Amino acid sequence: MEINLTLPDNFLAPEERCGFYVNEKRKKIWAVELDLLKVFSDVCEKNGLHYFMDGGTLLGAIRHKGFIPWDDDVDVIMPRKDYDRLMEIADQEFKPPYVMQTSLNTEGFFRTHAQLRNGSTTGFIAADAKKENANKGIWLDVFVLDKVTDRYFARKRQRKKILRIKELLKMKYDIKPNSKAVRYYKNHSFEDLFRSFNKNALGAYQDKEAKRAGNLTLKWKEKWIWPLVYFQNYCYLPFENLTLRAPLFYCEVMRKQYGENYMQYPENYKEFPEDPGCSGAVSTHGGAFFDPDTPYTEYDMSAFAQN
Repeated sequence: MEINLTLPDNFLAPEERCGFYVNEKRKKIWAVELDLLKVFSDVCEKNGLHYFMDGGTLLGAIRHKGFIPWDDDVDVIMPRKDYDRLMEIADQEFKPPYVMQTSLNTEGFFRTHAQLRNGSTTGFIAADAKKENANKGIWLDVFVLDKVTDRYFARKRQRKKILRIKELLKMKYDIKPNSKAVRYYKNHSFEDLFRSFNKNALGAYQDKEAKRAGNLTLKWKEKWIWPLVYFQNYCYLPFENLTLRAPLFYCEVMRKQYGENYMQYPENYKEFPEDPGCSGAVSTHGGAFFDPDTPYTEYDMSAFAQN
């Protein structure tokens, strides 16, 4: 595990948080992810780029002042303009073991968002094990905040276009190979289609007036679409030993995403696995495998790809 972040004393020691036992493995994964957050935020601050904690990371900052005890990943989100600029300078700003991974710089790796990874560790979901050329280090998800039109039928067209092009992109990388994809790609390279997808589908309203914006990169969900005013300013919230950006109206963001009772713990949280994807266990992240002590290059991925 190669990180540059100075950890608080005894940070890696197992402990009980909110009645949930956090073991040493999870603490080491958190250490790697905190380091990724610090490296990422430093680059953004240096270059004047806007970002916000997102999803469970933002919820953790509000409710726990750090990680949700049973969580094992970290998320940020950036306005489209800032995200595009970060992708332009990523190769200059992130040096090994850090790498900004996208579908354009990693053959056979399909994501509609970017992931900042630490290549001195191992962290991947099962579906990515067979992707030989992909960096499989522990990651930070970097999502995009895209504008959404307020016009009902135009919004339906935007959603339909996103879904249609995303299916074509999936077909490229053996997720859904078929003859339709083969015919289409005779005239359209993946790179051209992916850039068009980001500019003309996800980012279709980047330079237009809009009152709402959302994370459209994974799935189009209304709870992931917020009034744009929520993200027009930011504040800083503590997250473990870091201080990171949050949308100024973070409570409203959380209410829309998780409901009015977002500050309450899940009823079954004590039943979540203590082993966060280590030793082959299924994690709360959906079947991920983590080993913060070993580089992914030392693993035989064929064993994981067969499962």
